[in-house]
Amino acid sequence: MRNGTKNGTRRTTLTLPVKALAAAERIAEKRKVSLSVVVSEALEKTLHAEAEAKREVERRMQAWEAGRRAFSGLTDEEMLLVNGIIMEPTDK
Repeated sequence: MRNGTKNGTRRTTLTLPVKALAAAERIAEKRKVSLSVVVSEALEKTLHAEAEAKREVERRMQAWEAGRRAFSGLTDEEMLLVNGIIMEPTDK
């Protein structure tokens, strides 16, 4: 055992809502795995989803910024044309 870990795990105590704990216990029993496995998988899945959501926000912001830079020299009317709001240039 090193730094309180064994095989990459560490024992701890959690306080969980009764309904969530009961649901996790039912899943563990049905899958014939330990409660620790169910809770660990759920936590890892949530952490992965949050990290992916953060990366998606960053990708969208980069795309928005690239678009903003690409069209920065256009007039308001030209932007309306690009966006399909008006279908042809107005006569001046």
